[in-house]
Amino acid sequence: MNRKKDQESLIFLITNHLYKITVISQTMILIMAIALIFGSILYSTIPPEDIPFSGYTAVLWMLFLIVYQFNQIIVPIQNLLIFLLAFQRFLLYFFPNSEKYIIPSEKRFKCFIRWLYFIASFGNVLYIFYLLVCWAARFNHIDLCQNQEKWSTINSAIFIILDVLVMLSSIFYIFILISVLKFKRLAPILMKHNIEKAIAYQSSVLIIVKLFSIPMMFVSFSLIDIDPKYLSWNSIMNMIYYPLFFIDILTTPIVFQITYLFCNKTNLEILLKMNFRKLKTWLIICCGASSNSIDYRLELPNLSSDLTLATT
Repeated sequence: MNRKKDQESLIFLITNHLYKITVISQTMILIMAIALIFGSILYSTIPPEDIPFSGYTAVLWMLFLIVYQFNQIIVPIQNLLIFLLAFQRFLLYFFPNSEKYIIPSEKRFKCFIRWLYFIASFGNVLYIFYLLVCWAARFNHIDLCQNQEKWSTINSAIFIILDVLVMLSSIFYIFILISVLKFKRLAPILMKHNIEKAIAYQSSVLIIVKLFSIPMMFVSFSLIDIDPKYLSWNSIMNMIYYPLFFIDILTTPIVFQITYLFCNKTNLEILLKMNFRKLKTWLIICCGASSNSIDYRLELPNLSSDLTLATT
């Protein structure tokens, strides 16, 4: 009964969804990486004239575009879901009466997810179509797309805002952590709970992982040799967007894997019992843990009842 209730919780639904999407994304990236390695070996061992260069290059470009467009859709949605989950935990902790308003049913959650992907996919398709029309117009010397940079800036701005929201979501965990520590000082009986460790790990991982984007931005700015007075808003936004985008592709699985899948004692015990000599173990760590063996619950203590016990 409790297991079924846990699987209907927003934590489980979001984490399970992120797990499935991450597996698909990383599988696609792995296929592209294998294709690139195979192509490098092929071109280094066989004379270029003996290789169907155009065909293989076209396949590589198609793989790259598919992986790029897929991640361009899912990464902003992942960031939004991580923020919403942190915000929901914050509300549940400080405003328990809000539970009936902020916990959707599984049916509503799936409907919400479908609409998210539909809107993101539809917007992405429209933007690609717009770029193709602009390219064709420019090729025929027709000045048709005067607002191309404007739409590119808006696209980058939306992504950056969602990424900043993920960084800010760590603040919610910090408030929860402060409250938990305060209650533990007031009631020694609460020392049996180790929730502050899980919350500290969650906020720390979110901050540390996202901070990797900052040096990447500086590298991006340093690689472009343009006089600052000629920099447009679109150029600046792109120099921020692309480092964030590629960092998110690599780090988002780490964020939810550490903060949501390994947030309690049960999951840590499963991890410690794993045989690290087996390939399957490393596939679980790198590509996502099995949704059947993981406990998605964040072990939030019942502070109100424990505090009552401590004071009686």
